[in-house]
Amino acid sequence: MTHTIEVIDRGDKVEAEDGQTILNALLEGGVEWLHACGGFCNCTTCRVKIEEGEENISDMEEDEKNTLRRFQGDEVLDGPFRLSCQVKVYGDVKISEPEWL
Repeated sequence: MTHTIEVIDRGDKVEAEDGQTILNALLEGGVEWLHACGGFCNCTTCRVKIEEGEENISDMEEDEKNTLRRFQGDEVLDGPFRLSCQVKVYGDVKISEPEWL
């Protein structure tokens, strides 16, 4: 089963296999996406903002929470921000690229 990931602020759309991470789907779909640590949950350069389809993604694990908290502060955990290397897709999702670093 495949799902669509749409990057609404760039106009890109890629297909993702069920359970594939957003980052891997973007890269395999030919979309350039920053990921300084190589997708190992050690930075926040691959971050995404989930615009639609939050019910179609995996829950945030402790490693992702700790990395986001370390680089962005506790308040980031209250928003729709996720690390694309950690988010698994189980349905259609629309994302954008946050402007914070």
